[in-house]
Amino acid sequence: MSSVGNGEYHRRRLPSYFLNRPGYINVDQLQAETTLEQAAAKCGITLDVRGDGKEARLDCPFGCAGDHCGRREIAVNTENPQKVFMCHAYQCGFRGNLLALMHGWLTGTKPTGDKLKGDEFHRVKNILASDAVVPTKTDRVAPIAADDSPPPSSTRNIPLAESGDEKIRELATLDQKFVTDVATMSPAAASYVRHHPCLSLESIKKWRVGILPMDGGGDKRGLSLRGNVIYPLLSEDGQVLAWIGRDPKYEEKERDFARLSPAERTGQTPPMKHRFPKGIHRGLELFGQQASRLKEPGYRESIARHGIIVVEGFNNVIGLDNIGVPAVAVMSNRMTEMQGDKVAMWAKQLASDKVTLMFDCEPSGIDGAKEALWFFAQRQLDVRLAWTPWMHAGKFVGKQPESLTAAEWNEAILPAIAR
Repeated sequence: MSSVGNGEYHRRRLPSYFLNRPGYINVDQLQAETTLEQAAAKCGITLDVRGDGKEARLDCPFGCAGDHCGRREIAVNTENPQKVFMCHAYQCGFRGNLLALMHGWLTGTKPTGDKLKGDEFHRVKNILASDAVVPTKTDRVAPIAADDSPPPSSTRNIPLAESGDEKIRELATLDQKFVTDVATMSPAAASYVRHHPCLSLESIKKWRVGILPMDGGGDKRGLSLRGNVIYPLLSEDGQVLAWIGRDPKYEEKERDFARLSPAERTGQTPPMKHRFPKGIHRGLELFGQQASRLKEPGYRESIARHGIIVVEGFNNVIGLDNIGVPAVAVMSNRMTEMQGDKVAMWAKQLASDKVTLMFDCEPSGIDGAKEALWFFAQRQLDVRLAWTPWMHAGKFVGKQPESLTAAEWNEAILPAIAR
């Protein structure tokens, strides 16, 4: 057998005399034998764990830059001996094991370089191995109690027109400066619109989508979004909460970044597809949530029959709307708990508890759909999948809802979600 340096293999194959020597700490065994609550107690944390089966949900302890308003963003696989987890806060995605969680509880930050090693590793290892339980510190913020109540009034998105800042109020009508004619757009923006047929001139105007010209359109409002394809995030009563920019050059920038060597990537920031304004809690809202859509012909009846249809992105909502299908988007490939609560509420009010998931038919979308399916199933909702790579004889592999035709909807998707 080859003796190639596989760290995991050699760790499992250590001789018993080595494992049993005085002072040796078997970290893997300790993680397997320690519950989340026990580990938290060693860090001075009183933990409120929610969830059942193999997944537990916790508040994120790392103070990272993602949108954490949804609460319980950390999903922990409790059946895994190392309690592996992932933070589902938008623009976070941090992964680790029980040791990394403990580091977060102890310091409120991620490990240096996102990987626990050196002194940080030894500190957490020794705390895990100790029998001591640290008294809960009175100045430590305990995890928010998990319940189904709405977020506190301070955690909400304020419509731009209601802001106390005059400059922010002026952004409510930013779309007055938008370019909507492909012929007058920048080459990158025009190429993006042409590659997304759902963005017809009619749909662009209906959804208040457009391009902010590179010269700013005559004033300084929204200058940071120049050249971006811009989508409005509206509240349920139709007020503008934010303008979201989509970089039309994202794919090109992503390819360039992928070509860099690991050394060249050091200190470089990966390109961002979307630009959400600072202070907006994306995880509280859904694109397409404005109640005025219920007045469109046939929409109430469609929702009552097929449920609340949940997709990932802006163009997916617009594309389905073009063929007369109402949907809302989580603006990511991961749904937050607060978004899920809102969908569940609408499903009870409008659709007799029915929800239909139609995330992108590709790996990241399938992972997000699995999590959403688990979320709604636990709430005993009637949840169904519009497609997967294994449904419809694989016809829709790699597809996004925005590309769906009316014929495909009627002949393939409707029979799959019919109740």
